[in-house]
Amino acid sequence: MAATTVPLPRRAPRAIRRRAGGRMPLIGAVLAVAGVVAGVAFTGGGGGNGLVGDAAPSFSLPDVRSPGATVALTTGRPTVVNFFAAWCIPCRAELTVLEQAARRSAGALSFVGIDVNDSRSAATDLLVDAGVTYPTGYDPDRSVAGSYRLQGMPTTVFIDAEGRVADVARGRLTAADLERRLDRLDRAGEVGIS
Repeated sequence: MAATTVPLPRRAPRAIRRRAGGRMPLIGAVLAVAGVVAGVAFTGGGGGNGLVGDAAPSFSLPDVRSPGATVALTTGRPTVVNFFAAWCIPCRAELTVLEQAARRSAGALSFVGIDVNDSRSAATDLLVDAGVTYPTGYDPDRSVAGSYRLQGMPTTVFIDAEGRVADVARGRLTAADLERRLDRLDRAGEVGIS
């Protein structure tokens, strides 16, 4: 099943924006459409970006909801890391699915969200609207997204208890697809959720 990923936006250099004058909105719209068309891709059955089997890149980010707090990757139990943004339409539906799975896991695994290239207020509003309660880091400059070699959003990374990347899903996860991926971890003796 093909899924849609939304490419990470890039801001045009200042000199290009100046030269384009009033054409920037049109150029931006054309580039956005081209990016979405190019981003119509795949859900990885694992590793399309070369991370599967590697140690998951560590991170420590400011918490989206509490700027004085941090959100970090920890080892010791399996972790689901979801990269999203408020401007990413497929991300919105996926957040609810992830929150439901986090609640069902009852602490057997960790869920961590990472808001990428977004405003803090837009991210906070989206988390409230989706009912997300798990920790969520704020990555406005895409530093952590870059270390995970993100090519589009949403992207969800499944990390085993030893801190190795077990699977990478690109595009919006359905509840059924998420359950299949969590079941694979469970069969490997990693999760044990109901």
